[in-house]
Amino acid sequence: MEEPIGIVGAGITGLATAYVLSPKYSITIVARELPGDLGTNWASPWAGAVFHPQSKATKMQQEMQKRSFKFYWNLAHQDPSSGVKIYPMTEYFDDRNNDSDIWYKTLMPDYRIIAKSELPEGVSMGVKYTALAMSPLLLLPWLKKKLEERGVKFVRKEVKSLDEVQKITSAKIIVNASGVGAKELASDDAVHPVRGQTMFVKTDLNELFMREGSEYTYIIPRVGSGGVIMGGIKSDRLDAEVDVELKSDILRRVNHMTKGAFDGLDLESVVDLVGFRPGRTTGLRVEKEGDVVHAYGAEGAGYIYSFGVAAKVKELIEAGVLRAKL
Repeated sequence: MEEPIGIVGAGITGLATAYVLSPKYSITIVARELPGDLGTNWASPWAGAVFHPQSKATKMQQEMQKRSFKFYWNLAHQDPSSGVKIYPMTEYFDDRNNDSDIWYKTLMPDYRIIAKSELPEGVSMGVKYTALAMSPLLLLPWLKKKLEERGVKFVRKEVKSLDEVQKITSAKIIVNASGVGAKELASDDAVHPVRGQTMFVKTDLNELFMREGSEYTYIIPRVGSGGVIMGGIKSDRLDAEVDVELKSDILRRVNHMTKGAFDGLDLESVVDLVGFRPGRTTGLRVEKEGDVVHAYGAEGAGYIYSFGVAAKVKELIEAGVLRAKL
C-alpha cells in the first residue's frame, strides 16, 4: 500500500510537489483555493510565470532552478495544451557591465551578450537567450487534471493548523506549501505578502523582455491570449485597489525598454491585475522539521523553483524514511 502524504496548498509549489510524489505515494492536497479559482487570496493564477533564472541564488537553489527548467522545457515540447511555451528573451541590466557572475549563461539555450550599441539608454549590459513562459490559467488546471488521473485527491478546506491537515489526510508526513499561509501554519513571522500590479495588453508581440537593477520591468506573453502581461512592481501595500499612477509608470518603463513598442497605448483599454506574492524576508524555505517538510517563500519565483523544490521535497522525505529504517 502506498504511503499517504498530505500537502497543504494547491498553488504551483503544491501541485508540482504532488506531481513529483504521486507516482510513488498516495497524495491528498488540502487547500482553500484550487486551480480554476480566481481572486486575490492566492498568488499562482496571477503570477508573471516566466522562467527567468534568479541570479542571486545558492548552489542548491541553482540546482532547483535547473531541475525546474528541464521539466518545463520538456513539457513545452511534449504538450502545448499545458500552457508552457518557448520564447526569445531579452534581459537588460543597469547594475552590471559583464556576465562574469551570471550562473545561468550555461543553462539557457542560445545565450549571447547584446552589443553595447544596441542597448537602450541607461542600460549597461544586456543578454539574449531562449526562455519559457507559462499561462497559469492553463497550466494550473492542466496539472490538476493530470494529478486526478494519477489518483491524487483534492480537499477544499481552509485549515488552521498542520495537525488538522494530518487528520484530514490520515498522513504522517505533511508538505507545507501554503505560501503566505505559512505565517500562521508554520508560525513563521518572516512570511509576508508582497503586492504586485500588472496589466494585460492585447498585442501580437511574441517575445519576453526583462529589466533589472534600479528598476524591475517585464513583458511576458500569455499563451493563447493574444496579449502580454506588463509589470512590474513589488510593494508592501495590502489593498487590492488599482494604482492608476503606477499604470502610467509601468507603460513608461516598458516603452523605454522596447524603444517605444507601446507608444500610444490607451491605458483605459488594458486589464488591470493585482495579486500578492508569498514573500519571506529570509528567503526560500525547503527543509524538514519532524514530520513536516516546508516548501514556501519563493515570492515571485514560485514557477521558476516549483519542480526543483518538489524534487528537493522528495529527497528530504525519502532521506527521512531511510533513516527511520536504519
